[in-house]
Amino acid sequence: MTEQQLPLDFKNTQTKTFVDFLEGKNHVLIESLKSFIQSSEVIFYMWGETGSGKTHLLQAYVTQLLSQSKLAVVVKPLELDKRQNVQLIDMFDIICLDNVENIAQNKTREEALFIWINEIKQAGKKIILAGQLSNNSTQWQLPDLRSRLQAGRTYELKTLNREDALHVFKNQAANNGIKIDDKIENYLKNNCAMNMSYLSSLLIKLDQATLVEKKQVTIPLLKKIVLEK
Repeated sequence: MTEQQLPLDFKNTQTKTFVDFLEGKNHVLIESLKSFIQSSEVIFYMWGETGSGKTHLLQAYVTQLLSQSKLAVVVKPLELDKRQNVQLIDMFDIICLDNVENIAQNKTREEALFIWINEIKQAGKKIILAGQLSNNSTQWQLPDLRSRLQAGRTYELKTLNREDALHVFKNQAANNGIKIDDKIENYLKNNCAMNMSYLSSLLIKLDQATLVEKKQVTIPLLKKIVLEK
């Protein structure tokens, strides 16, 4: 595949789509996610490491549904505390809940999520959950919730290898008007972590530095930024 994965919220990024995602070993997950709206299942659960692209996929799904005249929304665990659940269920066809690891081991939130899932099911709607925690982890303390989370589609989102991560970084840099030549690429390979959490932060700093200094990336500039990090 030649698609590009832009899994984190870089500055100046446009609307996230599936086209912008280098799927790597995640083809089955992505195809299942795309078809979820047509299924009879209520729950879709995906989990993976930080920077693997969970938030990007949720946002891409919202974009896809909008093109199909359906509505989805991405919310965070804080919404469980506000009890805006019923309003959201009435307004949207699919609720996407991100960062669900922040719900585990919190009794109040776990109970609220269990109730929310039941309300979504009763309303004939669907929920997609994404986080760093597997749905069979013992950190989920409410047995009924853990069982419910395992009742739908479950996928682990695989992280990019070093080569693919660098490919994503170079493409996003180019989109921001930043040229990554061979010397810069070699320095990155030899001196920087090849994961999207690190590279996303680095790109933001490069974007800011090149804007302020009104010049392209050089080795001295890159070294300065890397040392600051």
